[in-house]
Amino acid sequence: MRLIKQLLSFTSAGLLAVSLFAASAAARDAKIIKKVGDGVATVTLANGSQVPVTEGMTIPENATIETKAGVELYVEAIPGVIATIKADSKVKVEQPKAFLNLDAVLDLQQGNIVSQIDPKSKVKYGIRTPKGVAAARGTVYTVTVNGTNYSVATFSGSVVVTPISATGALGIPVQVGSGTVQVDGATPVTLANAPASVNVADIAAAAVSAVAVVAQTAAAAVAAAPAGSPERVAATAAAEASSSLMTATVSTVVTTAAAQGAGSTMLATVAAQASAAAPSQAASIVTAAVAASTPATAVAIATQVTQAAAQGVTQSAAVAATAANTAKGDAVAGANAATAVTASAAQVQSLAKAAAEALTTKVGAAAAATSAATVSQAASAGATVGVVAGTGATGATASQVANTAGTALATASAQGAAAGATTAVNTANAVAGATQVSTANIAAQAATGAVTGTQASGATTVTQSTVQAAATTGVTAPAAVPVAPAAPVVVAPPVAPVVPVAPVTPVTPIDPSINVSRSGP
Repeated sequence: MRLIKQLLSFTSAGLLAVSLFAASAAARDAKIIKKVGDGVATVTLANGSQVPVTEGMTIPENATIETKAGVELYVEAIPGVIATIKADSKVKVEQPKAFLNLDAVLDLQQGNIVSQIDPKSKVKYGIRTPKGVAAARGTVYTVTVNGTNYSVATFSGSVVVTPISATGALGIPVQVGSGTVQVDGATPVTLANAPASVNVADIAAAAVSAVAVVAQTAAAAVAAAPAGSPERVAATAAAEASSSLMTATVSTVVTTAAAQGAGSTMLATVAAQASAAAPSQAASIVTAAVAASTPATAVAIATQVTQAAAQGVTQSAAVAATAANTAKGDAVAGANAATAVTASAAQVQSLAKAAAEALTTKVGAAAAATSAATVSQAASAGATVGVVAGTGATGATASQVANTAGTALATASAQGAAAGATTAVNTANAVAGATQVSTANIAAQAATGAVTGTQASGATTVTQSTVQAAATTGVTAPAAVPVAPAAPVVVAPPVAPVVPVAPVTPVTPIDPSINVSRSGP
């Protein structure tokens, strides 16, 4: 997908950044805060006139928004609510009826909407389906409509679905709790037991990706706002709200995958797509997933999610590099790979650090070195596969691209994993005061794991000594750890063969410098 080169930032009346979730006394008109992708999106006004969607435009009540393939819209339905209208959807901004007792209603006539509501907001918001209204406060949920059929799936909080007959009579409200789905008015069931008509992997990926994009934008707004300013306070509140929603949403996905038994593919798909959509949130996605695991499942989940997230981050960067290169194809794949590595190495390092810290905390400080090896192997493997897939290199050129990326990605992975495991050990020592763990062993296993993962993904020229030096730097960055004699370096074989996640159809990444907040009244 071609990247959008020019993005609109909103700085009305000197306002630098306003929280995506900020409350205000604004009217109920919706507002387009972000258009992602290069597909067609239009607004049909109540008088029948049709105009193309532009960022920042206000959508009055009784107007209809329509998206085609290759585009999605982030819409502020009302302050406190962000609705992501997915591709191939049709949505009317409805004038709320008094009997519904709602502040804002979007009438989903076809397609899919992901809604996220600030848990601290008092706003009452709902999505109309062909047979009723799904209303919620402080939650993340998806609504899908296909003809007269619909489904409502909740990933955080709960949703109340109120049936409405053709004559307008209200039926008995039904609660759809977190981790459950209602289909066509039937009794809600867990997402793991959803009927075949519900593609759980797709709606889970849509939910996590939407929340991650908002979290990324909120974090960027915090960084851009002057210290101590009202804008910084508002943006910080938004970041906290979105972080809470993402943790809850990812936890629901992990629980669902575990209940499915064979849900690892879904978990990897969700992590890859969300990390591609919001690269700066990859570490948070990994942390939330591992935190939601049990000690028995932590290693497998850390491996799956870290590898998939690393692939999503680097594949997104490689797609961007390739799109920006006017001379595309195998002839310039190496240059594209180098650009992608430069753009994504810090994020790969960050997610490897987060994953190692979370995994070490989950399984115990004594397993720090093994945790570092597991995580660095997964991160370097996924990252290498992502660069190759993103550049579109094939055959012998794919091997060259892997080698171009190999040492840099292994270095980032090893350094991050070693630092993360050491940080977790230091935290445990501060509490228990007794555990003795060798930082040399952590560094050695993190380095060997990273080299193993990168080589398994096609890089044959990885420099072990360079990776080892980076890992050593990683363990010395945190506070010193009481050192016991280093144990022999024994890296377990891969938890599972490196199997690339299916290439992600990239969502155009949100530029962190762009403010996609509400501007003005």
